Amino acid sequence: MVLWTKRFATGSDTIDQQHRMLINNINHLEAMLTNTNPSRTECDFLIHLVDFLETYADHHFKFEEGCMERHHCPAHTRNKEAHGQFLQFISNYKARVKVEGFRQEALVQLHSTLGKWIEEHILRIDTQLKPCL
Repeated sequence: MVLWTKRFATGSDTIDQQHRMLINNINHLEAMLTNTNPSRTECDFLIHLVDFLETYADHHFKFEEGCMERHHCPAHTRNKEAHGQFLQFISNYKARVKVEGFRQEALVQLHSTLGKWIEEHILRIDTQLKPCL
């Protein structure tokens, strides 16, 4: 479980709120990983989660990259590169799910990657925005 703490703060209330939304979805996914017989509602959540990740990435990344650029954040280029890698991961994951379905192994990999992403990306890159605001 990823818990929001002040160490994740970027200095932007909008960006921090968007990060919290992502964390909530990651934590919801984690709660489902032990269920070997998901309900229809849980299956629907998994389908919507992948769509959410794509939409989230599109909107959040554009906003965050624009904010970093406007405020001349030194992490802007690294941020944009990391976002590209995340988008590639989501694209590959969607392709895998179309072929294999939502298998437990794939869900565990999704959760693990998202958990690492949220902690490493925010703490190493996004928080560099704070002194620029």
